[in-house]
Amino acid sequence: MLRPMRLAPIALALLALPALALAPACRRTEEPPPPPPPAAPVSIWGEVDSQAIAQQVVETAAGHAWSSQFRDRNGRAARIAVGEITDRSGKSVPVDGLAKAIAATLASAGGDKLAAGGDDSDYVLHGVIGASTGPTSEGTATFFAIDLALDERASGDKVWQFAVERPIADR
Repeated sequence: MLRPMRLAPIALALLALPALALAPACRRTEEPPPPPPPAAPVSIWGEVDSQAIAQQVVETAAGHAWSSQFRDRNGRAARIAVGEITDRSGKSVPVDGLAKAIAATLASAGGDKLAAGGDDSDYVLHGVIGASTGPTSEGTATFFAIDLALDERASGDKVWQFAVERPIADR
């Protein structure tokens, strides 16, 4: 009878050792976190550019004949909402910033010809921004072509077109 009792610790050791060896492999490992999203592309178009274009758009629109004619017919300033502006430049132009700059410039203009509008606006301003690269006297520059149109909200008729090319040095 002594013989089977001597084998018991050896048999137990032979069973326990592989189990202990496999135990770390059976442990759950945490999944690594997903990689962070890629950084937003850096644009050579800055807030100063948006402010300058917004100022130019509002000043040009206020000086155009349609704004005086609207005021004379309606006895008030034309209300303008900023619609969709599309970036087709391939240069990551922050069009939301441009739209906000135009709306803010309209709101602060407080003139007798133009005012900021929303759902009750008389006109909707919308357009496209494109880009090309070309030589200048200082080297090479990127030129942004800003093409905006003002449509009468009720009829959809285009009443005014704004187009300007603006050089912006690569930064």
